[in-house]
Amino acid sequence: MLCLSIAINVSAAESITVISDDNYPPYLFKDTNGNTVGIVADTWKLWEQKTGVKVTLLAIVWEQALQQLQSGHADVIEMIYQDPEREKRFSFSAPYATLPVGIYAHESIGGLATSNHLSGFTVGVQKGDGCIFHLKQAGVQSFRLYNNYEEMITATLKGEIKILCMDDYPATYYLYRAHADQTILRAFTLYQGEFHRAVKKGNEQTLSLIAKGMAAITPAELAAIEAKWKGRPLQKHLYYGQALWALVAALTVAVSLVLLVFMLRLAVKRKTAEIESKREELELERLRLTDIIDATRAGTWEWDIQTGVCQVNHRWAEMLGYTLETLAPLNADKVKSLTHPDDWQTALAVVERHLKGEIDFYECDIRMRHHDGHWVWMTDRGRLISRTSSGEPWIMRGTHIDITDKKEADAVIWQQANYDSLTQLPNRRYFNSHLHEAIAEAADHQQKLGLLLLDLDRFKEVNDTLGHRSGDELLIEIAQRIRQCLSDQMLVARLGGDEFAIILPEPACADVQAFGQQLLQEISKAMILGGERVYVTVSIGISQYPEDAVNAEEMIQHADQAMYEAKNRGRNNLRFFSMAIKEALSQRVSLARDLRVALENGELRDYYQPIVDLATGKIAKAEALMRWQHPQRGLISPSLFIPVAEETGDIVAMGDWILTQAAQHAMQWQSLVNDDAFAISVNKSPVQFVEQMDTKNDWVHALRSMGVEGKRIVVEITEGLLLNPDPIVEQRLLQFRDMGIQVAIDDFGTGYSSLSYLSKFDIDYLKIDQSFTRNLNAGNESYVLCEAIIVMAHKLGLKVIAEGVETALQRDLLIDIHCDYAQGFFYSPPVPAEAFEQMLVQQSREIASAR
Repeated sequence: MLCLSIAINVSAAESITVISDDNYPPYLFKDTNGNTVGIVADTWKLWEQKTGVKVTLLAIVWEQALQQLQSGHADVIEMIYQDPEREKRFSFSAPYATLPVGIYAHESIGGLATSNHLSGFTVGVQKGDGCIFHLKQAGVQSFRLYNNYEEMITATLKGEIKILCMDDYPATYYLYRAHADQTILRAFTLYQGEFHRAVKKGNEQTLSLIAKGMAAITPAELAAIEAKWKGRPLQKHLYYGQALWALVAALTVAVSLVLLVFMLRLAVKRKTAEIESKREELELERLRLTDIIDATRAGTWEWDIQTGVCQVNHRWAEMLGYTLETLAPLNADKVKSLTHPDDWQTALAVVERHLKGEIDFYECDIRMRHHDGHWVWMTDRGRLISRTSSGEPWIMRGTHIDITDKKEADAVIWQQANYDSLTQLPNRRYFNSHLHEAIAEAADHQQKLGLLLLDLDRFKEVNDTLGHRSGDELLIEIAQRIRQCLSDQMLVARLGGDEFAIILPEPACADVQAFGQQLLQEISKAMILGGERVYVTVSIGISQYPEDAVNAEEMIQHADQAMYEAKNRGRNNLRFFSMAIKEALSQRVSLARDLRVALENGELRDYYQPIVDLATGKIAKAEALMRWQHPQRGLISPSLFIPVAEETGDIVAMGDWILTQAAQHAMQWQSLVNDDAFAISVNKSPVQFVEQMDTKNDWVHALRSMGVEGKRIVVEITEGLLLNPDPIVEQRLLQFRDMGIQVAIDDFGTGYSSLSYLSKFDIDYLKIDQSFTRNLNAGNESYVLCEAIIVMAHKLGLKVIAEGVETALQRDLLIDIHCDYAQGFFYSPPVPAEAFEQMLVQQSREIASAR
């Protein structure tokens, strides 16, 4: 009735996953066949019978077991010690076993009697072991971590470590097995550990379920399991009588040959005793082997090849849900009916090879049908033990071991190793393997193969604005949309981040262009994330075998180059690989290489473009711009080298250089402008904010060291920098404010504009992007937008600078809507410092003559 009650109470739980250390005999360990056995394994099988809840028991490295429980891939962890650190993460059952934990030392180390003697030593411990907590309490600071006890013992024998912390049960086992029990000695007991079962915090319902199931197991059943694995003392045989007879016989022979007849009789008795002793030894050996087979939970079988008759033990029948009586009579045909059709011929082929002498043993993994109808995985192993008088194979004997749990665990591990846990798509590892196979198959059949690399456009902005959870939801939705576009022959994989790949075998690659356009259309459709409508686009690069590449590495590389070309062409499109793309990339790499030495070779130039006060028509400020005078290529546009510098990180040093030039000229030109508000704007890349972590090398420190007032510099930044800004960005902006450095938002209106950051941060100027100014006409859309930006800025106490002013009409319209400053080719293009200085001198003369 108790078992029935438990089954009713847990009907909602169909299965649980239990995980623990694979390194703890006799409680839990791997036998010679790789099966998980021990006291814990038997206890959970009994628990499963009592509750009716399916138990999947996984035995892995202890540290990984803790991680699996923490991540939610397992429900319960076994054989865990309770300590305050673990109580923060896990909920524990009552203790069910007490085990001593000892300090072990190499025989060369003496004088270790208490934990106080461990000070100054490095102690070897298993990763994630409870020893670490107690050793830290004892004042031990230095640890060396190992995956298991065998590694620890091996390291000690090699001299890498001298002191170990190990639980006594497995320590005794592994020391004996390594013949190290006389070299590595137990010093003292560190503490008495208590075994618990634990679940992740908040999963107390599972803990209650476990307790109810364990309560249903009787003390007698638990004692039987303990006795099975911890064993009984062996009975020693007394040989005193034999020795006495031998002594008497020897004395008799020495005393008199006359007693020959008596001695012969004595010899017969002695031989009889020896035979009896041998018989007892053989019986003990048989019992020992039986115990070993029972310990491995193996079924045994014997097959008469000549007659087909099979004999099995009760465990063989039990593993398949039968009794020996229900299976009788058992022959090869009946075994065949129980074996999976796909495995029977495979097994027979291996048997045939063994009977021919090609292999020493027959061994094969097969599936056999359980009495309930499900399939049970078995490792079937055996050998031929006798032949007929004519040399024909006669008797084979072997074992069956249930490896269903191992197969299921292997399947889980394979899934985790080859599939992305978020999207459930194949991952990069699986993709690489499949691509190599697809290319080999295409080569064999002289067929084509297509590869598409997809990279989402501005995915980071979704993460930054909506959060990583919404980002994950977006990736799942994108994966589903891609799947809907695929045919059966295609494979899609998530390579990582926001990057996907699709392999198109022939004939699917016949019209790659149309397929790519379908992907662009599907992915660009609106989706709802976090209650908001979101649009995402994708850039696609395509390479084909054998036109573009002859191996997997080239296909990936060329598709990647084509994908970046798609991004450079404005995103939301696809590009096929071509030699022109490869050449452009080569030039970009060459540009990056030359850029690294441009600064130290003095190839950079500082140019300045005037910023004019629209109320007076006079130069009031300037923007410092960088140019690169390449020794072979001549003057290179910043639109070409600035993105490269940001990718390589050279922008940090280059930005520091242009700041220094601008600061020096701001001091030099102040007297020419005769305006205390004169300042020079310097662009600061987002990369500089992230990379420039050292405050000693930041711009605030640089200006102070040059003795330049902060108000002489305006730092121009982009809007994207202020959307969910990094704490470093906020800290830098506060430092700018405190020193009097002004801040301008460059290209305002082209990104994710938001009033919230304008009120949150100290912003001084908004720079209207030239895309608005270029199309400016009285009353048109650009006019309305510019006027709205200016009115909003003035309400917030900000000044407005219009970029890209090229005509008198644009200037006059900006004056009409009360814009503060203008900048553009109408006034002057960017010019070298000497030329800009002459402009200031000329302006100064005009002002003086006007007086």
